[in-house]
Amino acid sequence: MARTSQRIPPPLVRRVLTAVHEATKDTTAPSWVNVGTLSLRIDRMRLDQAIALAVRSGWLKTAGDPPISLAITVAGLQALGAGAGHDSQG
Repeated sequence: MARTSQRIPPPLVRRVLTAVHEATKDTTAPSWVNVGTLSLRIDRMRLDQAIALAVRSGWLKTAGDPPISLAITVAGLQALGAGAGHDSQG
């Protein structure tokens, strides 16, 4: 899948990345989280758009159509500036 040239996530995408990171930070990578368990108060259409942008940018991986589970990538951690504290093996 093509990657966008955008390096800094827009605010809504950053909220999604942060929520996925917070939900999985104490596990080994890649760790998956169910979209429904994230504490995000975002309209589902906007959430799906943010997830799609994050996937195109290489910041998230998804499972399901529409996405049911999310995993943050190394690039996603780098975009958040959180890469140092997350195990990137796996």
